Amino acid sequence: MEDTWGIPGPTFLAIYGALIVFPAVAGFAWTIMAKLGGKAPRAELSGPQPTVYEFAYLAGGPDRVVDTAIATLVDRGTLRVSSTKQLQLTGPEPADPIEKAVAKGARPGYNATTRGIRDRLRMSGPMQALAKDLEARGLVVVDQTPRIRRVVYFLYLAVLVLGVVRLIAGIAGDRPVGFLIPMLIAAVFATLISRALKNKRPGPRPTSEGARVLHKARSAHGRERKRGIPNGPGYVGGAVLGGAAAAVAFGGLASYPDEELSAALIPPPVSSGFGGGSSGGGSSCSSGGSSCSSGSSGGGGCGGGGCGG
Repeated sequence: MEDTWGIPGPTFLAIYGALIVFPAVAGFAWTIMAKLGGKAPRAELSGPQPTVYEFAYLAGGPDRVVDTAIATLVDRGTLRVSSTKQLQLTGPEPADPIEKAVAKGARPGYNATTRGIRDRLRMSGPMQALAKDLEARGLVVVDQTPRIRRVVYFLYLAVLVLGVVRLIAGIAGDRPVGFLIPMLIAAVFATLISRALKNKRPGPRPTSEGARVLHKARSAHGRERKRGIPNGPGYVGGAVLGGAAAAVAFGGLASYPDEELSAALIPPPVSSGFGGGSSGGGSSCSSGGSSCSSGSSGGGGCGGGGCGG
């Protein structure tokens, strides 16, 4: 009887075990290289002083930028919050690109909650332009983690599909497939974990200079609060940082000066599915796949127990 695809079962199991481990190892190595190669040299701040939205990006990434714009527009009266926590446009469309995108997201027919607007604006043109400007000025390092996680997920998906096809072919050819099944289970878990990690959104990575500039602005804003003017203007390098916008930029929506509006704007928590999952979890699953490979290849022949198709 000919082997499936001309590859003996034990040989395929050894190859498949290596394939289960490969995406996690490759993703880990890629992450390390990206972090080592992405360190920006310390330099004095070039260009204009960051705006409140750029400070928000340094403090909390795209979501914080959206929250800051929402706070600005609500404070200005351009947006209002309904009893269902939907944002509604009540004034003229603003000129600032970020504010304009937020205002468009508050039109009828959209999910105009804080979470809904965050989801639509994370990868929007104005947000990417803001991030690129911060990167060009040495304040932010581009985070390759989302791209790496997507690649790892699709690699695991391909490994899973290969295993399923081999299983079907082995069953159709009346070949023993007993040892392939636990390896497929390992591949399924690895794919699910990598998918959960792919959907996680890591925050931005400010450079040391970006962290320094943010700390300086936060300190200036904090001094105004201590002076008894919690929402008064603070000045950093000539830039005015005051009002609800600065409070949210540095502290999030929980820092919005109106407690009732703050509670209405903060989105409810969402279950993360795999909870404490991390890249380490993906690696441990892959290691489990590797141990399946070792056990199957160590069995020698396919008699009695079943092999890899």
